[in-house]
Amino acid sequence: MKFSKEKGKLLFMKKSIRDEMINRLEFFLGKWEIEVIHPHFQTNSIYGQTKFDWMEREKFMVQRTSINQSEFPSSTIVYDYDSNSGTYLQHYFDSRGVTRLYNMSFENNYWKVWRDTSDFSQLDFYQRFVGEINESGDTIQCSWETSHDGSHWEHDFRLIYRKVIQKT
Repeated sequence: MKFSKEKGKLLFMKKSIRDEMINRLEFFLGKWEIEVIHPHFQTNSIYGQTKFDWMEREKFMVQRTSINQSEFPSSTIVYDYDSNSGTYLQHYFDSRGVTRLYNMSFENNYWKVWRDTSDFSQLDFYQRFVGEINESGDTIQCSWETSHDGSHWEHDFRLIYRKVIQKT
């Protein structure tokens, strides 16, 4: 709850649903190690880092990721919440020049992301992601899948997020 002073009176201003939903993303704040397990690479795992931080006075969250393998792009994601649809949005930008808009949910220790409509780029394939958060909240086991028709899904690659530094 926020406070505002108007003509000598102390007013209570209730947070908007959007603000409450964005604040739930606080769980992600800080630095995470990323392990990518991709079936097309001969090495067992590829490693990288990502950092989640607030943007614009905690109105958005931003994630910046770099992977230590040139075949994987670095990326920036801006998280938002659409009160009309009741869905989080991920605005994705990467070092290849790719821009995408994903839908997202975050509840009951599950982080889900999906793309099933054209946006800034043509929809050549559908994508979905599921991440399961462990009980201690420091590891997220994830999997990306793709589909060419939206019905038959194929495993793309696995991701493991491990929290390194908790943001205070």
